[in-house]
Amino acid sequence: MRIITIARAVQMMETVLPLILILASAAIDIVAQTPTGNIFGSDQQVGNAIREAIKWGRNLLFLLGIVFVGWGIVNFGSDKPAAKQIVAAIGCFAFGGIVALVYSISQGDAVNLDTGFGN
Repeated sequence: MRIITIARAVQMMETVLPLILILASAAIDIVAQTPTGNIFGSDQQVGNAIREAIKWGRNLLFLLGIVFVGWGIVNFGSDKPAAKQIVAAIGCFAFGGIVALVYSISQGDAVNLDTGFGN
């Protein structure tokens, strides 16, 4: 019987306690950020970090594409289903190409579309 009483009290506090905590935290002055302070450093550092993340993601996608092609070839050679691995490889290469395009645009490089196929 005592456990049920404690459970009811805890259940009642579950609804009231978050409201009390929100009201208490709203009354406290927040001094972590100042209007002139930089949280993440300069804009250049943030841009460089994003470009590096895009570059690493691009490289990872191409490497995963190679791994999935190899896995698909091994499965195909041993008469196992290989379609999922080949589809995953195509997806990795396609999305990796899109990420490479975004990376070259973020570097400020011109992206030319060669419709003459080298002619």
